Amino acid sequence: MQCCHLAACMAALSGVGSSLQAAAPADLSLGVKASDPSDLRLLPGGEVNADVLAHYSTALQFEASGKLRQALEHYLAVFKADPTNAELADHTASIALQFQGRPAALKILEDAVRASPNSPAPLLNLARFGSTYPPEDLFEKDERPVQAVTEALQRFPTHAEVYEGAVLLYLTLNEREKAVEVMNQAARQPSRDPQFWLATGRTAGRVWPLGQAEFQMEYRQRVAPFFENALKNVTKRDAEQVTLEVAQHCVLTNDLDRARQLCEKLTAEHDSLEARKLLYRLYGAAEQKDKALATLEAIVKQAPEDAEQRRLLAIEYDKLKQPEKVIPQLEAAIQNGGGEIGDYVKLGWQLYQTQQFESMVRLGQRTVRLFPDHPLVHYQLAIGHRSREDWAASVKHFAEAEKHAGSTQVELLDYLFYYQYGITLERMARFEDSSRMLEKSITLTPREESKAAANTMNFLGYMWLEQNTKLDKAGELITKANELLPDTPAYIDSLGWFHYKKGNYPGALKELQRAEALLEPVAPEDAEILEHIGLTHQALGDKAKALDYLERANALNTPEPKAHKRIEDALKKLKGGGKTDTEKK
Repeated sequence: MQCCHLAACMAALSGVGSSLQAAAPADLSLGVKASDPSDLRLLPGGEVNADVLAHYSTALQFEASGKLRQALEHYLAVFKADPTNAELADHTASIALQFQGRPAALKILEDAVRASPNSPAPLLNLARFGSTYPPEDLFEKDERPVQAVTEALQRFPTHAEVYEGAVLLYLTLNEREKAVEVMNQAARQPSRDPQFWLATGRTAGRVWPLGQAEFQMEYRQRVAPFFENALKNVTKRDAEQVTLEVAQHCVLTNDLDRARQLCEKLTAEHDSLEARKLLYRLYGAAEQKDKALATLEAIVKQAPEDAEQRRLLAIEYDKLKQPEKVIPQLEAAIQNGGGEIGDYVKLGWQLYQTQQFESMVRLGQRTVRLFPDHPLVHYQLAIGHRSREDWAASVKHFAEAEKHAGSTQVELLDYLFYYQYGITLERMARFEDSSRMLEKSITLTPREESKAAANTMNFLGYMWLEQNTKLDKAGELITKANELLPDTPAYIDSLGWFHYKKGNYPGALKELQRAEALLEPVAPEDAEILEHIGLTHQALGDKAKALDYLERANALNTPEPKAHKRIEDALKKLKGGGKTDTEKK
C-alpha cells in the first residue's frame, strides 16, 4: 500500500489558505506532469482546484481511519481530474480491486496509460498489477501484462526502470529466456548516462544471479559490462558516486581485486571517505594488515567524530598489543558516540594493562553510575580498587557483581572471579569468607586449567597454614598443587612449611632445600623461602645456618612489607637470643 506516502501530502494540503495559492511541492498535479513522479500536485492552469483538493483530503482521512470504500469514491474523483498521475492511479486501482473488482481496477490503469503517452510508469504499473492479480478464471489468459512491458520496451528503450519491470515480469512468469532477451536489448543501447548502466546492471544481477557459485564466473561476465559502461560514461559531477557503486558491486560479486583498484582510485582522486571504509575491509580480507591499519588511521583522521571507526581502530591497536594507542580511541568513541557499555569495559581493561589504576577507578565509578545493575562493571571496579589496595571498596563491588550476575550474567561468576574475590578478602583478614570463595573457585576450575587450580589450592592451603588452622586439609591442597604442577618452588616451599607446622623439621628442611635448588637466580620475591629455611635450621638447633639464611633473606629486600618486617624481627630475635613468633606459636 502507498497510503503512508500519500498521507505525507496532508501537511501541504492543510497549509492551503483561503486564497488557495500555489500548492506545496507534495500536492497532486492536474494535467501537468510533476517534476518528481512521486510528488502529487494539483496545479491546472496554475490555479489550485479547491474541489479536487477537498476530495483528496477527504480520501486521505477516510483511508487513515480504515474506511477504504468511502476513500475510493474520493480517490476516483481526484483521478478523474488528473489521470496523468501514475502513482495516484496505481494506488486508486489497488483499492478499486477490493470493492469494484479486477476489471474496474485495470480500466483505471489503462486510462492512466492513455493519459500519459510520454511516461513508461503507467505501462509498468499495468504490467505489475496484471501479473500480481491474475484473472480468477484459471483458464483465462490475460495478455495485458506482457503487452504492456513490450510496448514500454519499444517506446522507452532508454529508461532503466522499463528493463527492471520487464525482467521482473518474465521471471515471475518463469520465462527466463525472455528476461535474457530484455537484458540483451538493454546492453545494445547507446546510452551515455552512467545511471542507466548502474540501474540495468542491478537488473542484470537478477537475470544472472551471482550468488550461484557454479555459474559465478559465467554470470559475472554477463553482468560486468553494464557496470563497466557506467564507468566509461562518468562525468566529473558523478564520478565519485558511480565509481563507488561499481566498487560495491565488485565486492558483492567477489571481484575483490577490481574493487580494491577502484577504491584506491577514489581515495587518491576524490579523498572519498566511503571508499576508504570499503578499502579497509578489502585490505583486511587480503591479509594486507599494514595497509588496512594505515587506511583505518586515515579514516579516523578524516572523520574523527565517527565513533564506530574509532572502535575499529581500537580493535586493531589491541591486536598489536598497544594499549597506549587503544585508550585515546576508546575515549573518543565514548565522547563522540555516547558510549556503549562495551566501550567503557574495554577502556577499563586497557587502563588496567597500562597500570593507570587511578584512571581505571574514576572510569569505573562513572560506569557504575551509568550501568548500576550490570555485574561486569562492578567486577571491573573491584579489580581497580584492588589494584590500588583499597580492599574494602574492592570487596564491596565484588559483592555487587556477584549479586547482579546471579540473575543476569551467571557466566561471570567463574573460577577467576572467586579467586580474585577470595584473595581480596584475605587482605582484609576475613579468612573464613576468603576460604569460602577460594574453595568455590577450586570447585569451578575446569579440569584443563590445572595451572590455575594448583595456584588457588596453594594459596588457600598456605593461608590456612599461616592461620594455624585446618592444617591437614591445607596439606592435602598443597600436595595436590604439587602433583598438578611439580617442580614449582613456591608450591614446594608451601609443602615444606606444612611439614614445619606439623613439627616434622627434617621433612620440612628437605622440601625447602629442594625449593631453593630450583631458584635460578634468587629474586626478592623468594625471600620467604630463605626465611623458612632459616627458621627450620633454627628449629633443628643450627643457629649459624639459621642466621645465614635469615640475613640472606633480609638482604633480598622483598617487596612484600609484611614479609620484610617478619624477616627483620626474626633476625633481631635470633641475634638477641629470643624466640621467634613462629616458635612461640
